[in-house]
Amino acid sequence: MSRISHLSMLALCVVALMLVGCSRSSTPASGAAQKMPHMARAPVMTDAGPASVGDVHVDTRRYRIDIRYPRLPPAEAVLMKALHQQAAKVRHAFMQALPDPKQYPGLANRQLQLQLDFSVAARMPAFVSVREKGMADTGGAHPMPLDASFVFATRTGQLVTLDDLFTDPAKARQRFSDVACKALVAKLLAKVPGGARTPAKARAEWQSNMRQMITEGTAPTAQNISEFVVLAGAGDAASGIELIFPPYQVAPYVYGSQSVDVPVEAFADLLKPAWRGDFDTSK
Repeated sequence: MSRISHLSMLALCVVALMLVGCSRSSTPASGAAQKMPHMARAPVMTDAGPASVGDVHVDTRRYRIDIRYPRLPPAEAVLMKALHQQAAKVRHAFMQALPDPKQYPGLANRQLQLQLDFSVAARMPAFVSVREKGMADTGGAHPMPLDASFVFATRTGQLVTLDDLFTDPAKARQRFSDVACKALVAKLLAKVPGGARTPAKARAEWQSNMRQMITEGTAPTAQNISEFVVLAGAGDAASGIELIFPPYQVAPYVYGSQSVDVPVEAFADLLKPAWRGDFDTSK
């Protein structure tokens, strides 16, 4: 899923969560549709100390923002810039979604939060994979989770998408889709709420709905099959690719993010020649 698509999903989900919150509480919640005409007093920026690499910590009566970045060497400045740009977009979406305390006095004394943590998920000679995790609480029934990924190719000095790695991206996405759908069906359909106590009819209906959500969320589109990190192998070569499915894409909110490891042998023949040496294709 593209960065912009994630932000659009964030805005839509924030609104949806606010509506849910309204139905469960006598205190109305708010989303992007109810924007503040002016923001709270100017935030005070504080440095994170000696270990800081541009971390952001903003603490006001109305909201708190915490954004943390990994330590990266100068050669990976392109990656760091991308992380900062992503954080700026997420922060902007959060500020736009803050409820107006005049319209929703029940939230006037509640400090809303944005937490964003970028961390190196895997590092190897050819790739550096960064995972973005966090949450945005703008007064809804529960916080909106944030989950995305970035893959930096050290040889080219640029970020790469999943499609960039393959000679036939559509065929590769179909392979990934098949593996992911099968793995998630096996994993999630066994997690019926209530377990053995759930009546057979309710169980079948729940499993049918879950199967449909998995099938739709893993469909081989460039939007669905896009978030990933490269898995480090025993040596310098990558052992595979971990697909990431943010909350709501393949399962309800309570199940959180889902991931599926896809081994090299599932896609080795589709790798572009320039990338084959970076993956362990010996199997």
